[in-house]
Amino acid sequence: MDLREILTSTRIGQLAIKSVPMLSEDDSVDEAAAQMRSHSHGSALICRDGRLTGVFTERDLLKCLAEGRLLEAPVTDAMTVNPQTLTSDDTLFSAIGYLDQGGYRRLPVVDADGVPTGIIDVKTIVHFFVEHFPSAIYNQAPQSKQMTSDREGA
Repeated sequence: MDLREILTSTRIGQLAIKSVPMLSEDDSVDEAAAQMRSHSHGSALICRDGRLTGVFTERDLLKCLAEGRLLEAPVTDAMTVNPQTLTSDDTLFSAIGYLDQGGYRRLPVVDADGVPTGIIDVKTIVHFFVEHFPSAIYNQAPQSKQMTSDREGA
């Protein structure tokens, strides 16, 4: 099976969708950070009535700290509102496109009703490629070794 076929035929539901903290819009930035720390994960999904309304990531936390915001502020003041999402039926190709276009490292996965089921991240996708193409990935020369250091010819 070639790369293009794998990218277009593999569904997000076939990958290891990670469970992350799910918080309420009423929770504070401090609580979100604590939950992320306790789950050893760099993001939390923010929900209202069980439906996804935003994502809070370590980048959002760093931005809060850099701007001197109060950590007791509601997480809604710092989260990414209405984030791009995936469903388990979306293709790996779509996921990579969304991650690349948006500059994201993680995307929430939701069901048909908009209820979050977890996230898919770059690390999971890289592990998928290592699993399916180990010799191609493990045998790649470092970038510095791909260019000749001396001119050839005259």
